Amino acid sequence: MKKTRKFKILTSVLVPLGLGAIAPISLVAASCQNEKNKNDTNREKDKNNKKDVRNQNGEEGGISNITIDPKNDDDLAVRSQKYGFKNFNNEYTIADNELTAYFKADNEVVPYVDVDEALNVLSGFIDTSAFKSYVDPTNNQKVYQTYFKNQLSNQVIFNWGKDFIHATSTSFFYEILKPEEQTNSAQFLKTNYSNRFEDNKGVLFDLKKYGMDIIYKEGKLLLPFPIFNTLFMSQAFTNLYFNGENFTNVSAGVNAFGETPITALERIRKNKKNNQTPTKEEREATYKHFLFVMDHFYGLKQHKKIKSFDSYISDDDKAKFLSTNKDDFNQAYVNIFQKQLNELHTRMNSLSYYEERWVAPWTEILAGKDLSGDYSKKFNANRKKLVENFEKAFDKKIKDFNADDYIKYEGNTAFVTLLRFEDGTKEELAKPDRWKYDTYFLMRYLMEEQLSKKPEIKNIVLNLAINGGGSVSSMVRTLGFMTNKEVLNREYDVLNRRADLSKSLVDTKGNNEYGKNAYEQYNWNILVGINTFSAANQLTSIVKEMGIAKIIGQRTGGGMSAIMPITLLDGTTVTISSPNNAVFGEKNESIEDGIVPDMELPYEKFYDYKYIDSILSKTN
Repeated sequence: MKKTRKFKILTSVLVPLGLGAIAPISLVAASCQNEKNKNDTNREKDKNNKKDVRNQNGEEGGISNITIDPKNDDDLAVRSQKYGFKNFNNEYTIADNELTAYFKADNEVVPYVDVDEALNVLSGFIDTSAFKSYVDPTNNQKVYQTYFKNQLSNQVIFNWGKDFIHATSTSFFYEILKPEEQTNSAQFLKTNYSNRFEDNKGVLFDLKKYGMDIIYKEGKLLLPFPIFNTLFMSQAFTNLYFNGENFTNVSAGVNAFGETPITALERIRKNKKNNQTPTKEEREATYKHFLFVMDHFYGLKQHKKIKSFDSYISDDDKAKFLSTNKDDFNQAYVNIFQKQLNELHTRMNSLSYYEERWVAPWTEILAGKDLSGDYSKKFNANRKKLVENFEKAFDKKIKDFNADDYIKYEGNTAFVTLLRFEDGTKEELAKPDRWKYDTYFLMRYLMEEQLSKKPEIKNIVLNLAINGGGSVSSMVRTLGFMTNKEVLNREYDVLNRRADLSKSLVDTKGNNEYGKNAYEQYNWNILVGINTFSAANQLTSIVKEMGIAKIIGQRTGGGMSAIMPITLLDGTTVTISSPNNAVFGEKNESIEDGIVPDMELPYEKFYDYKYIDSILSKTN
């Protein structure tokens, strides 16, 4: 799932299917949208669920008392150099600029950035008026705070004395972002939010545990660049690259959510490291960053009962990871992200800066190797068969579908097929064929222009059999066509230990009437199976809890997490299941293993619409 702002998008999974022109469908998008929207509109919800956070020593935040020992790093030998910065994320207007990289004189492997300088350079993405900061030299820390209605909302402490970062909630990192400029995922929705924290300990990032530190030198707060990128950028579905020659920001990550523009790809991946051999120290630093990311941000860590990733991966893969031979560490990445974790939200997107073939996709570079886990193979094989059956049944390739092809009729039943859940950009929504880019407008067209001509229809089957997910807000809007009730969307943030509940009414006609114009006169059903993934899996969970439709088919494919694109220190880009998980019911039950249907239907009957109509005619 990919997350936007107000909602969590259960984001996309790029699964190579060899379907050629059906590439957009192979984007198994279970969009767990960028949590930012949710927090921008309702920051107060965090404030109401935590204790006072004004104690800067962290006594209310779960940090042990700090021994006062004023210190700084003014005597530390540090080299600095400015590098060009350029933005390629079209959701934000960020001016070309320069950003300083800092290097320790005795170890130049890990670059550092001045937090304040970096946030200012990123103005346009970062709202520098959304937070305040102050230095607490007595306790060797700098504190950044956000406010809502003149009351403290969240804060982050950067302590250079003991090399830790403490956040009352990682919502801080979303609260300081500017709105996206191209996509309004909240349109046609009226949503109320509530949440419940399990405790008030906040989130502690102990950098020392991962062999990293924080530098405070001459009034500058210097943070290891990979840590800055993970906290401030990756969580917001964008990534900042530093290849030793420039800083470059791209949406998601290199080839992480669709193809990266060639100009950005060249700027990032064509560099002096191409075909070079990394040092032992560089591999060790990349490994430590990998551990930091996965220990804190891998959302299925508890589900898979992983205590730490250092102990989770095999000794052989660790040795390969630390190897200076790129064939070895590439194989380690494949083994860990593609195979051992064995779930579709976690996957590789692009290889490191050291690849000579900088423009080639990672799958092409590693062609001939086994690159997929068992579940991915099962998922893709079933999906390929379903796509073939679907196109055979209707004698038309999906790539050639017009709007009318997404609805079929048999007897008293209409079959509405949705291949993914999408939010269109402003430019796309201005086009006459906006239904191609936004699921809401496809549903409006099908329900208003097509179904209205068929008075004999009593049943609707929403066919999600090959729906890989997409935008959660788009998914919620889709549910608004099925019910006038508030759509209940439950999520649990395992990092913050916070249960979230959103209740949304939907304007299905674009006339500012919310929760009034659903098509409740029909008997709704949803057709699901293993390829009903991520946001589509989440929709199935909501339908089951709310009882607004009958679920027919096979168990859904799971995928309950938002996705989080990560750039490791060596430039390797991966996508992982993030801490934001869609859940079922008031007990926040896992839906990672899928939802069982109310009525089973064999896959060979999925496109036998006459058979399905006969069943529904008997049961509805």
